[in-house]
This record gives sequence, C-alpha cells and structure tokens, in this order.
Amino acid sequence: MQGILQRCILFLLFGGSLSAQLPSGIISGTITDLDTQQPLPGANVMLDGTSMGAATNLEGYYEIRNVPLGSYTIRINMIGYKSVARANVHALANRPGSVNISLEPTVLTGSDIVVTAGYFEQTKDAATSVRSVDFEEIRSDPVGSHDILSMMQSLPSVVSGADQTNEIIVRGGAPGENLFVMDHLDIPYPVHYPEQGAGGGPVTMVNTDFIERIDFFAGSFPARYGDKLSSVMDVSVREGNHSSHESKLSFDMAGFGASLEGPLSMNSSYLFSIKRSFLDFIIQQSGLMAVPTYWTFQGKIAYDLSPKEKLSLNYLGGIDGIDIVGEDSPQNRGADNVAYRSQQHTLGLTYRNLFSKQGYLLASIAQNFVNINIDAYHVTDEGEHDTFYEGITVEQETIAKADLVYKLRSNLEISAGAKVKIAPNTWEIKSYSDYLILYGYAVDSLSPALPVSEAVFYDQFFGDTTTVVLPFDTLDSIVGKDTLYHEIFGNFGIHGQVKYHPTARLELILGGRFEYHNYLDKYNLSPRLNISYQLSHNVKLNLAGGRYFQAPFYAMLIYGGADTKALDYYHSDQIAVGLEYLPFDDVRMTFEYYQKEFSDMPQQEILVDRNGADSLGHFVNIGAGRSEGFELFLQKKFSRNWYGTFSYSHSVSEGVDPRKSETAYYPWDYDYRNVISLIGGYKIRYMDYDWYQHYKKTTLASVTSWLPLAPADEFEISFRLRYSGGKPYTPKTYDHNVRQWYTLASDDWNTERMDDYLRFDLMFLQRFYFEKMNLVTFWDFMNLFNRDNPWEYIYKEDGTKDIALQFKTFPIGGVTLEF
Repeated sequence: MQGILQRCILFLLFGGSLSAQLPSGIISGTITDLDTQQPLPGANVMLDGTSMGAATNLEGYYEIRNVPLGSYTIRINMIGYKSVARANVHALANRPGSVNISLEPTVLTGSDIVVTAGYFEQTKDAATSVRSVDFEEIRSDPVGSHDILSMMQSLPSVVSGADQTNEIIVRGGAPGENLFVMDHLDIPYPVHYPEQGAGGGPVTMVNTDFIERIDFFAGSFPARYGDKLSSVMDVSVREGNHSSHESKLSFDMAGFGASLEGPLSMNSSYLFSIKRSFLDFIIQQSGLMAVPTYWTFQGKIAYDLSPKEKLSLNYLGGIDGIDIVGEDSPQNRGADNVAYRSQQHTLGLTYRNLFSKQGYLLASIAQNFVNINIDAYHVTDEGEHDTFYEGITVEQETIAKADLVYKLRSNLEISAGAKVKIAPNTWEIKSYSDYLILYGYAVDSLSPALPVSEAVFYDQFFGDTTTVVLPFDTLDSIVGKDTLYHEIFGNFGIHGQVKYHPTARLELILGGRFEYHNYLDKYNLSPRLNISYQLSHNVKLNLAGGRYFQAPFYAMLIYGGADTKALDYYHSDQIAVGLEYLPFDDVRMTFEYYQKEFSDMPQQEILVDRNGADSLGHFVNIGAGRSEGFELFLQKKFSRNWYGTFSYSHSVSEGVDPRKSETAYYPWDYDYRNVISLIGGYKIRYMDYDWYQHYKKTTLASVTSWLPLAPADEFEISFRLRYSGGKPYTPKTYDHNVRQWYTLASDDWNTERMDDYLRFDLMFLQRFYFEKMNLVTFWDFMNLFNRDNPWEYIYKEDGTKDIALQFKTFPIGGVTLEF
C-alpha cells in the first residue's frame, strides 16, 4: 500500500507536467581500448534508427546532443576494432545519459573472417563461463529488488540455497567460494546480515544505480583473481556527473533512500547514496517475529590527477539488526531466539595510470571492517531471557593490490601483479553451561514422570499435547567457556600472465599465481590456461583449465586452536570446454562441459558419541569431492523491443564420505541435478503513438498511472521461470529420552530429496518522462502462482517436524524519481 500511495502522490503532484513539450537529451561517454584502457579518438558513435551520431575526440570522448527523449541502441565502429552495440540507452531531459564502452582490438585479418557489430561486449581475458551486464539489464531483470547476486542465478549451473538469500553456488561449489571485487577492491561481505564463511545474504548493499558494468566469471577466471575456488564478480562503479548536480529518490525492496551526484571541481566528481530498510514497518504490522532493520551507505569520489592519471575513493557500508523471536517457528527455520547486530564497512583508494599507449597500471589499498554480535537465548517458563551463547567477532583486512598490463606487440600482451593482505581478527565467544537431561513422561500431573521405552513413547505420548514432560536425571554436563581469540593472519600473492595470438584465429592465455599464508606457513602455485579458436566469424571454440586454491575461512582458523596450523589450502582442478555461436548480432548460444575435482577441503572430524550419533571434532583437510556437468545458454540481447535468455544445466556434485572409503560418494547439499531458467521481456514505447500523446494530457492519465498495466512513455513486461531438482537432505532420528534430533553414525548422508523447486515471477516496469524529472516504477510479483517450495525441515523438541517454505506469493513495488 505504501508503494501505491507514494506513486499516487507523485503523479498528482507532477502529472500536469506531462502535457508540456518535453525537451531533448544528451548521450555522452568515453570509448577506450579493452586491452590498454587508452582512449580511442576517431571512433564513430551512432544511434540506430536515426541520423544522429558523433565522433570521439582525442580523449575518446563523444557527445550526441538534441536527442529526443527515450531509449536507443548505440553502435560504435572503429577501424581495427570489433564493433559493439549496446541497447536500452536512455536520453533523459535533466541529465546526460552516460555510456562508456571498451572496444576489443581485432587481429582477425584473414579474408575468410568478417568482423561484424555485436551486442555482446568482450570481457578481458575470458574464454569460458562469463557474463557481462550493465545497469539497464539489472533494472529489467524480474528480481524486483535489483539484486545483482540474485540476477546471476539465471546463469546455468549457478544456484542458490533459498529465495531468502542471494548466496550463489557455482558448479558444485559451496558458500564462501565467490570473490566480489568493486573498482579493484576486494569486498568480503557485500551484503546485509553477513555470515562468516559465506558471501551472500538476504539483501545486497551495492546500489545498482551506481553500477556501470558487471563481469561475472562462473569458473576458469584469470590469474589476477585469487584465493577463491568457484567464481568472481567484478563490479565497475560509474563516476558522478561532471557537469551538473543531480539527485534521486527511490523506494524498492532494498529500502527507501536518496542519492546525490555532481562535480566537486573541474577535475572531480562525487556519488553518494543512503538507504534505509522498510520491511520492519510491514512485518511489524503482519505479526511475524523476525524484524530486519538495516542502513546502507555508498559513495565514490573520482579525481583526474592528469589526462592519464585518475584517483578514486570508494566507500560501501551497512548497519544491520534483527531480532528472531519464537523458537520452532518454521518461518525462522527452527532458530532459537536470536538478537543479531552487525556492521560491515569497506573504504578503499584506487589509482589508475595510463603510463603508455601500450599499457596501464592499477593499484589500490583498502580497509575492510566487519563486526558481528550474536546473542542466542531461550525464554524460560517465567518469561526470563536465558542466554546460552554470545559471540562478538571483529574481522579486519588491510589489502594492497597492484596490476600492470603491457602490450608488447599487437598480438602479444603481458601482465603481472601482487597482493598483500593483513587481517587481524578478534573473536570473543561465551558459551554458558548446559546439561544433557534424561526426561520422564506422564499422562497427567498426578502421575510420576518416568523414562519410557521408544515403543511406549510413540504409542502413548507422541503427539499428545497434554503429556507431562519433566527432567528425570542429568546424563552429562557441558562446561561453559568464555574465550577471547586474537590472531593476525597474513597473505601474500603474485601473479603473471601472457596473452598471445599466434595466428588470426587462435588466442592463448597462460597464467600462474603464487600465494603464501603466514599463519599456516603454507604456499601454493596455481597454473591457468585459456585457449580460444575462431572456427568462423561467428563460431568460437574455447578451452580453459587450471588449479584454484583457497585458504581456510577465518572461523576455521580461530576455532582450531593449536591444531589449526596443520591446516592447508584446499583446491580444485577445473577444466571446461565450450562452443560459442552467434547466429545474429544480438543472439548468442553457448554449450559448455566442465569437470571439477576438489581436494584437501577443511572439514570437522566426524566422531561418534556414546549414543552412536555423529559429532564433530577439529577441522582437518580430509574433504574431497567432484562435480561434472554440461550447460546450454541462449541469450538474446534487447533489440526490436524484446529480449530473453534460456539456460539449462545438468550436473552431478558429490563428496567423499570421510567415515568410509575414498570411493564412497554422497550427493552434496547443492546437488540439484537439473536446473532450468527462462527469462523474457517486451517493451512498448507508447510515447511513439499519437493516441498516447493525447491520453497523457488527460486527468485520467494522472489519476490512474500508478496502476501496473497503465500506459507509460515506455512500458516493459518481463518474466522469469526458475526450476531446479530437489535439494538433498539427511533424515534425522529423534531420541525421546533426551528430546534431541541427531544423525546416526551408520546413516548414509543426503539419501533423500525435497520436492522440486518451481517459481514464476512477473514484473511490470514503467518509465515516465516529465519536463523537469523522470520517474521509473516497477511492480514485481514473485512466485506468482503461490507454489509451496520447500526450504528445509524444522526438527522440533517434541519429536515432530515441520517444513520451512521459501517465498510464497510476494508482490513488491519500487519507485525511482530522478531530478
């Protein structure tokens, strides 16, 4: 209702402006060389379907003026480079539309190869498993909250544990195996409510309006990226407007807030945004127990030291809080009462130097700070707060990085770099004394509560709410601990790479990475190889492989005590082969097959307690596994008013059961086997129709424009269909004597599967061009058909179990007002 009221107010206030003659807009930007980042003078920039265009100047800058308001496809051509087209570029009345594009040099000079314009921009040093997106593609994706991590789940073999988190699991990997980079800065937790050992959460902190481009590597990433096994998300943040001050107000799934941008001086600009969650207002009124509250802050200052040098200061931060109340609630996945507070901040400086026409230098230094406070407690029969666990953790990282790229010849490029990380960690853990209780049962309060056999329990007491349950004896006691851990971890890495085109059709990339961990006193060497062969002008064969290493998480190093130093890096050997086919300039089809072998994975030793149940010991490098699959991905970029993607993957992800032989495999937790994703969208430019020009001047248009299906200057409808096979799980056994669930040491793992997952989302996006502002609104209906998609089982103390569901039908809306 808040979204409807807000949109009604906006249209009542500004609806009359629609009748005015709309001014024209400006589209501008910079064209650079993909390999050397040098500006390209003399590139031709044209708007499809018009006679409007411009040529870039000596700084690679272009500007197209007097562009009628609306969306366009921009096309760039230059001799010696592959042409590029980018769709959905907007000309706005009150701000220039900024489009910066890098062109790939071409060495394909054979007479049988014709270089044509394409919508698929090249990602540097990528051979397989990569996707690049810009801001408008994020806005059009029917996720609703404009979540960049959730958006990547439409790729084949990229899955999530649940709707409630944007954590991405790539090709049989696990949480925490994905590297997030923003403007050359490594960010460990780009989300609200972070979890140690994972990289995802319920909400992304990055303001999508600040994003210029995202490169996502789903494996086989270049040697400049390290210390992660599965994937890399490299985000480029745009600069603020250099000519005028602008502001935006927004309201969407991520919260409500404002952003400001503009020039600081002739050589500098700024971006800043602040957001505050709104879900707590809604949830409090709905009666649910878990109430999230969070703030998001992001900013960037860019300063041109000279035409060849640039300095950028980035900040990303979040403050979170949530109180989970109500034990055994399926909505809370059976969690105890928890009070959770966290802060996560990244502040970093990035320096770029185009020191030569053949190369450039990137260097950065950043400080990451993460503080998480957890208070887990029971509520006694008297209503008192009974804490059984407290944790205060502080993770800090100081990271210095440098990357140098130099092109020796048109067909030969070398690159090298180094990275140093110093990470002091302080963890204070308080666990309070607890007891293992033997319980007795009675039919009423007048009878003595005595231990009973399993058969008697299920025959006489199970499911009976009138049963009297009382402690009978104490079987064991658990001594509480108050422990303060403080360690300083350090990591040093260097990398090098050679890219060579021995012929017009063949590209070879050979790289390597060396890393050393001071705390573990261990090192590794990671070789990587990419090969691409152009079979024809629109068909390419790709091969990539390598060994990828990752250090144990801080939590593993903290909790392990003296034995921790025996841990080592774990690694995966990966190989992927793929075929890329471009039947049209706006359509790409890829087919890939991959294999991954995981070794030396840190896992807790599996022990057997006195009741024959699994229990956990210290972390040791005993884990191993494998993943194998094939993927089909078909994508049509936005052109001729529509776009779409289809992806299908079949994979098998298995781990070795450490309790058995080395050949005893079991399905891993994210072994979904078959995953299908279908996305499509269609845009209607009502502004091109005469009847709409008359309609939008009426009072009816101003009053009804907040409706999802109401005509707009530009109206877009899109959908997403997502299917995956059932998630594996291990059934648990209930011990009525101690009223606890456990897994028998003799039980196989993940022998059962939950029901298949199926979800359909529908989104309506509307853009209105006013005389002095622009308005973008959306309505997103998540899980439109209200399907019950299982999340996981909740095992209750009384021996019953329930199912926690993923999102049911969840309609949300969003508004962005651009001044």
